[in-house]
Amino acid sequence: MSITKLLKSLENLSEVGYVGEPVSQLEHGLQAAGLAIKAGAGEHMVLAALLHDVGHWCNPEALQMEGLGARDHDRLGAEYLVAIGLQPEISALVGAHVDAKRYLAVTTLGYVAKLSPASRKTLDYQGGPMSDEALSAFKASPGFRDALRLRAWDEAAKEPQADRPNLEYYRAMLARHCREPISEAQLDHWDRFGWLHIKGWYSEDEMVSITSATDDLQARPEVAGKWMKYFEGADGDARTLCRIENFLQYEPVYAELLQGNANLNLLSLLINERAALFKEKINFKLPGGQGFSAHQDAPAFTAFGQRFHVTMMLSIDQGTTDNGCLEIATTSRLDDLLDMNEDLTLSDNAVAGFRWVHAETAPGDLVLFDSYVPHRSAANFSAVSRRALYATYNKATDGDFRARYFTEKRRVFPPDVERRAGARYDAGVFNVGNPVSLEKNR
Repeated sequence: MSITKLLKSLENLSEVGYVGEPVSQLEHGLQAAGLAIKAGAGEHMVLAALLHDVGHWCNPEALQMEGLGARDHDRLGAEYLVAIGLQPEISALVGAHVDAKRYLAVTTLGYVAKLSPASRKTLDYQGGPMSDEALSAFKASPGFRDALRLRAWDEAAKEPQADRPNLEYYRAMLARHCREPISEAQLDHWDRFGWLHIKGWYSEDEMVSITSATDDLQARPEVAGKWMKYFEGADGDARTLCRIENFLQYEPVYAELLQGNANLNLLSLLINERAALFKEKINFKLPGGQGFSAHQDAPAFTAFGQRFHVTMMLSIDQGTTDNGCLEIATTSRLDDLLDMNEDLTLSDNAVAGFRWVHAETAPGDLVLFDSYVPHRSAANFSAVSRRALYATYNKATDGDFRARYFTEKRRVFPPDVERRAGARYDAGVFNVGNPVSLEKNR
């Protein structure tokens, strides 16, 4: 799919009136998408809001509704989005937004009277209020509630002036929601080596909210029983934040990032079946922060019987050789464990047998690697942080272990705020290669 071509087609709508309303077709879509963002909707719903009326222009031969756009534009739009390669969650919502209007015309008192004159007129072309049979079928459909939300944004997106992101904001988001989000060459690299670097998965504008959410997590106080903060000693400071875990349920931006359709679809493509989130963490590696010893993840992820995982690293700050970016061993794809020390880090002989590549990253880049890829990172010798999200996924058929993982980790290797004074913890598989302190920091 050509994202550039789609965006150009949308841009051309800036001078095309929107079926009897005081805004252009482009402005209507941008306002609807902006309202979805403000409502905290998932990305697939944001894109459905942006694209819900593509059926009005995607087929020049479509029958018209007396100057009010194309007949069956909901169906035409859904078919077009499928044809150009967007994920089916988006096209399904686009295909349902007229049914939502017909449903509300029956079930909501005064709804039709509040519609704009143009919208009331098109309702007749669209089949009018639903029959009882159609009402039952629509209400039972999987996207019923989301279609109603989309309809509300559609109807509100008709202001002559509104604060909303511009069209370019959606370029990276559209690319993430393609049915084939990576190229054949990238997939081949993954198959051969077990890791992949995707540049610009999130745009600079999108990273503003992700960085803000990270800042919020970093500043949050330690609270027993909630997010889990771990510390290291660096530059003589016994309270240097090293990482935070178990925060998905406390930060909505990360909830979408970790379990939204786009990233789950990408991980599922790499795993070869549906992916399920196993655990999440942010490594902060603040100035002076220590490095992470060379290791494979596989021996640390076996507590619940799974054998295979894929980890997604999102670069929040720029990752460079100076601030301790991720390093990956150059080797053909592995499917077994290498020679290890007692603490499950790689032996000196194993480390010496590889050439190590620095995976330097820009904010918004992804690096994905499976659980047998050897990796490490050096200390941060710079004056800037190198914060990175690491989210690990297993095959959904293996089970959902996230809650059990954090319950067990909290028991065996609790965050500092939950530790007993003077106790030293045997972290085992919960702290492989990490500089996190094994004792309670003062």
